[in-house]
Amino acid sequence: MLCIGTFCVGIYQSGTNYYRYAAADSMPGKESKAINGILSAGAIASIIGPVLATFFGTATNIEYEGSYYVVSVLAACAVIVLLALPKIQSPTPAHMRDKATASTTPNYPALLTRPRFVLGATISFVASFVMVLVMSGAPIVLESTFSQNAQTRMVAMQLHMVGMYLPTLFAIFIFHKKNSEMAQALTGLIIGMLGTVVALAASASYAVTLDLLLIGISWSLCYAAGSALLTKSYTESERSWARGVGELAPVLGQVLGSVLAGVLLAAGWKTVFVTVLAMIVCALIAMAGYRNKIKS
Repeated sequence: MLCIGTFCVGIYQSGTNYYRYAAADSMPGKESKAINGILSAGAIASIIGPVLATFFGTATNIEYEGSYYVVSVLAACAVIVLLALPKIQSPTPAHMRDKATASTTPNYPALLTRPRFVLGATISFVASFVMVLVMSGAPIVLESTFSQNAQTRMVAMQLHMVGMYLPTLFAIFIFHKKNSEMAQALTGLIIGMLGTVVALAASASYAVTLDLLLIGISWSLCYAAGSALLTKSYTESERSWARGVGELAPVLGQVLGSVLAGVLLAAGWKTVFVTVLAMIVCALIAMAGYRNKIKS
């Protein structure tokens, strides 16, 4: 029942990922700003979420059962909000009006050769992989290796969640220029690298907690930038299928990070951070290779 329940929560969460695309469609030419804005709404949830999970996790006889009841209630509230929203027709972004290259038939090989799509997918994949890997492994490391109690682990996860969503609020004002996605992604990758180096260099709980915060910030900036690049890689008529292909990148990153977390932890907690560092380096190499192509 636990597996079925978490599977259903995963399906629910996959739908919420498309909110950022709806925001991008509503602000033609300002996709990056729109995506940063919609993701910044998670800042409140990042503070309240871990508190609710910890408080209600012990509210019933079965540990953590109450946390899932809270998720159900919050999901029901989200349905009510969505049903109350007016139906509007989003304007077509200017960069998607190119009828010359429009195609109603999926052309996957052509999509995979476009620099913006490849780089956007790469950044989204790496950011999601790193975030889920650290988020899944770090709490276990804090408990098993450094003997931290539930309260301390909750604070660490709060910092991680704040890092995941609050920076996008400031990114709206910092990375507001046109085609600033590359600068935003590069900033995110560097921050993620710094956090991982700290976790590797210092064998202490504070280093893991700091890495959680910095990896959260890294994901925030990279995920928004990668998503914005993806929205600029296809035409209007390609949107229905190209968007689904692009969404595979972060999803596969999350799946792979979740699956490998336990395996890497069994080999030693530093193995997790070595893997994270390697993935970030790969993303930096990809950015260096495609930067000039995107500018041209």
